[in-house]
Order: sequence, then C-alpha cells, then structure tokens
Amino acid sequence: MGRQLTRQQKWRKKHPKRYLAHLAVENAIRLGVIERKPCEVCGETRTDAHHDDYEKPYEVRFLCRRHHKLHHSNGGE
Repeated sequence: MGRQLTRQQKWRKKHPKRYLAHLAVENAIRLGVIERKPCEVCGETRTDAHHDDYEKPYEVRFLCRRHHKLHHSNGGE
C-alpha cells in the first residue's frame, strides 16, 4: 500500500514549470542574486515572490501573503 501524496506534492507534480520557477527564485534569493523586497502594495516586509510569467522565472513581484491571495482571487493567474 503506497502512501498518499501531500497537497504540496500533488501541486508540484501537476505544475512542474511553476515549481521550478519557485525553486529558481528561492535559490536566487538565498544566493543574493535577487533581493527580497517589501510588498509593492502595502510595504509589508514578509513577502512572497509572485510570477506573472513562469517562462521568466527571475522576473517576480513581491507581495505580502494577503495581497498575493487577493491578486489570485481577483483573476490573477
């Protein structure tokens, strides 16, 4: 009997390009190639990197969790 995949593992399997873009950004931040910035909407310092185009993994916008979720709930991809 195999173990069930977690929600995160299912997402990674379903969206490999997105997952690789997320990894690329996290590594670039860790290595100092990209600097994490405050939320472009409210200035919050705890932010997520948001991709408008996964074909360009290093082109990101920084949004706090609240504004990132709002962006996606308002039809943002």
